[in-house]
Amino acid sequence: GGGMVPDAFTLLGGDPGIGKSTLLLQLAKGLINQHEDLKILYVSGEEALDQISARAKRLGVEGKGRFY
Repeated sequence: GGGMVPDAFTLLGGDPGIGKSTLLLQLAKGLINQHEDLKILYVSGEEALDQISARAKRLGVEGKGRFY
């Protein structure tokens, strides 16, 4: 009801390979581009930093010093 809540933590779960990481990186890209003061913390318990970084580069996600 109402979408994302400011200053909240959201856990996204699902089967492997269904696009959770891709969806979240695309969401982060849109939010970073629309909100200049926003900072995002991306936490993954399944993927290594190299995997996330490579996917982000393929999707054109630029953290601009605000995506951790």
